[in-house]
Amino acid sequence: MPRLASSLALVCVAAIHGALADGSYVDLTYSFDESAMKWPSRQPFSREEHARGYTPRGYWYESYSFCMSEHAGTHMDAPSHFAEGKWSIDQIPITHFMGQGVVVDIQDKVENNPVAELTSDDLMTWMDEHGPLPDGVILFVRTGWGKRYGNKTAYFGTDTNDTSNLIFPGINPGAAQLLTGYEAATGRRVFGVGLDTPSLDNGPSTLFTSHVELFTANIYGLENVANLEKLPTTGFQVIVMPMKIRGGSGAPVRIIATLPDANSTSHASAPMSLLHFTATVFLLVCRYLQSL
Repeated sequence: MPRLASSLALVCVAAIHGALADGSYVDLTYSFDESAMKWPSRQPFSREEHARGYTPRGYWYESYSFCMSEHAGTHMDAPSHFAEGKWSIDQIPITHFMGQGVVVDIQDKVENNPVAELTSDDLMTWMDEHGPLPDGVILFVRTGWGKRYGNKTAYFGTDTNDTSNLIFPGINPGAAQLLTGYEAATGRRVFGVGLDTPSLDNGPSTLFTSHVELFTANIYGLENVANLEKLPTTGFQVIVMPMKIRGGSGAPVRIIATLPDANSTSHASAPMSLLHFTATVFLLVCRYLQSL
């Protein structure tokens, strides 16, 4: 019986690997280094070298310390960032870190207006064309602003730390209200909202109303997201992996999108559904092995 259980566990591991291999991947994360974009008034990323080289015993060893703001580089805003009593980073349910992804593209608007916003009309037009948002969706807004990442003046609209002169696009409070009310209207929940700019609210915002609206509903934010131009409009899966900071209002995050195999005729959610199923079976088998 133990041998059978072990065999089942190996089969589950192989199935998980197969599910992950069924498609290609897009890394939606910028590397964290001294060039990482951070909110103008916050601490930049820094790294201190402690050791790097061969030891007297002949093996290689390197070690560093790093320091940074919670809200620098590609990061997650926890709901507690702008909503009292809502989830901090460590309180967000793990199930909210995986979901179907969609992209709403407003690049045309941004080309004519650098502080343009995603509006409720944009969302309604998108849904008329692509259908309702899936349950547990992680929605990305593609503004095209990401091509400016790494150039502080171009990305923020200023080379100073004066936040009264910021210029970049964002999300209109009306669109945020549509997303927070989506569960009540349809029964489908929005897990997170991300975009390729420094903030969910656009540069001129002083009250951060979209942050407040989304976070009050425990919808997290993803800012400074990379490579959104590599994603399709629909049909991909997202895994969001923030650093688990106890009580954190934000955290650096690794975001991975899984694109379905172009030759596959299966439903877009099949790879993730198979992954969840095989992972569950694997955990049950492991629990059984421990009881023997």
